[in-house]
Amino acid sequence: METPKIDESKLPVVMKLIDDAARLMEETGCCFDEDAVEARKELDTYQKQLTEITGKDNLDIKSFMEYWSYTDLETAATKALLPSPVKTGLSDEQISEMIRQFFDGEFEEESAMDYLLEVLEVETGLEDFSDYIFYPDSVGLNPDAGPDEIIAKVLSDRK
Repeated sequence: METPKIDESKLPVVMKLIDDAARLMEETGCCFDEDAVEARKELDTYQKQLTEITGKDNLDIKSFMEYWSYTDLETAATKALLPSPVKTGLSDEQISEMIRQFFDGEFEEESAMDYLLEVLEVETGLEDFSDYIFYPDSVGLNPDAGPDEIIAKVLSDRK
């Protein structure tokens, strides 16, 4: 599966929005401090701008708080710009092929891997889909489970 392309011209704007919002949240604690009224208003402005530029109503600016602890800014912005996956009714074979990509190391960018995880989560209805790949023991498999075991488990558990 090929990751959809993003509008590269929007990337710098989204990067700045995410970085500015993350720094505001870190410096003011506005997500936790009820007295940070002005900072929360500013964060609301960032939220509106992010929604407008990405077209995603469900993308919460607060999810980028401390993004630097788990990814880089460009990857975070790229993820924000990628379209939300929509269930298309993939076949068992297509789902199996997509899962195998995690074991074949076919990802050039982190955002491509994250997008594929989102697609598989939507297609299977498994909210904890990444656990099947990265923490198979948390879904009842051996911690060293291989692709065939994981595929079988995903296909039997999907909703």
